[in-house]
Amino acid sequence: MSFTELLCCLVVVSLCISGVVLVSSDIIASLKIVLSKTALDSFIESQRLEAVVRSRPVDVFYDFRSRRVSSTTGMVFEDCLWENPENFRIRFNGDGSIAILSGSTTLNFADGSVLTIQPVTGKVSY
Repeated sequence: MSFTELLCCLVVVSLCISGVVLVSSDIIASLKIVLSKTALDSFIESQRLEAVVRSRPVDVFYDFRSRRVSSTTGMVFEDCLWENPENFRIRFNGDGSIAILSGSTTLNFADGSVLTIQPVTGKVSY
């Protein structure tokens, strides 16, 4: 194998590797967002169930400065990957119903996807 052939092979291999790295980073970023949505959905549902079990209201707060969702039960959700620069406050009543007390519960993510927490029902839609 000549030096030119070896150089061409190295260029082709490096292009293939860089293509794989670029594609895998997009896949990983997308997967992180999907997992964050699922984790937030689980966190919200656990707080709703906690309100039902305790038979008293549970408040959930999002602070955009610290990028954390916290609850009056002491639980905290820190994997907030959405880009909304606005706080929100949700209350789960003892019967499982939800009230959005302040802010917007439509959350926009970097990949252009949206997660919405519906008022009254508390249903989460992606």
